[in-house]
Amino acid sequence: MSLIKSAVISILNNPVAKGISRIPSVKKLAFRYVGAEKIEDFIPKMEEILNSGYKITISFLGEHYTDKHKVEGYLRNVINIIEKVNNYQNISVSIKLTALGLSIDYEYCKENVSKILNFSSQFNIRIHIDMEESVYLDDSLKIFDYFRKELKYNNLDITFQAYLYRTLKDMEDRIFSYEWESKPLVRLCKGAYKEQFDKIFPNKQKIDENYYNLAVKMLDNIDKVYPAFATHDAKLIEKIKSYATFKGISKDNFEFQMLFGVLPDVQKKIIEQGYNLRVYIPIGSEWYEYFVRRVAEKPSNLFLLTCSLINKS
Repeated sequence: MSLIKSAVISILNNPVAKGISRIPSVKKLAFRYVGAEKIEDFIPKMEEILNSGYKITISFLGEHYTDKHKVEGYLRNVINIIEKVNNYQNISVSIKLTALGLSIDYEYCKENVSKILNFSSQFNIRIHIDMEESVYLDDSLKIFDYFRKELKYNNLDITFQAYLYRTLKDMEDRIFSYEWESKPLVRLCKGAYKEQFDKIFPNKQKIDENYYNLAVKMLDNIDKVYPAFATHDAKLIEKIKSYATFKGISKDNFEFQMLFGVLPDVQKKIIEQGYNLRVYIPIGSEWYEYFVRRVAEKPSNLFLLTCSLINKS
């Protein structure tokens, strides 16, 4: 994470600064990147996105809970989302394990994941584990292995982060070497959490190089994995397309993933070229922290936020 990005996040997450979330124009700007506060309010927009040829993964906002009441609320909301979308095609639900109690107790988190999988498997809704800080990585992979390999919940999928040195070995040990009944969707993202320097590649160039190398490994192991390349990097996207074409891999056998509201023209172009694109759409009342990260990632968003503060109506 860059120093500028860290500074912006720190300033906007200040308790005083958080007051801007009550300004209508700021909320309007934020909801370029957030689907809605409630899934019920998002259904019409969701149908519009699906009808335009996109796939969707919905993520209820929340993470790092140490209060079981908050965990239980998150769990109820995830179940509610599954109830509301189970009649639609091409929708998955993404979950954060620290919102399901991993910060409290490993077994407690497993119980909550089990409830989600038991319910979602009735409708064949895919559940995707978002990856968080590396301190949670081993437990996250253990939970994935337990439910996917031992209990055979074939609707459970997983994420890996390219900025971690260990990711290639994790993929080889956990994904490529296993004989799957039904191959998992594996999302590859660059990684956004603050980490110790000895755990991550030192700069963007090295991270990008590792991302591409991992993407190649995934495509080389297409019989073991359905790759989902989560990136907004145009150069990486084109390189991945080229390698898939070189390998003779059908466009139906992998997908790209992007965040809701980010580079919509690029998203549309990917769809028009016949590739699968899944949009990651956050839902929930804890939208401010998510919005702050979007502002910090793009200077033009900071300009738009300033304009919103000037025009408070």
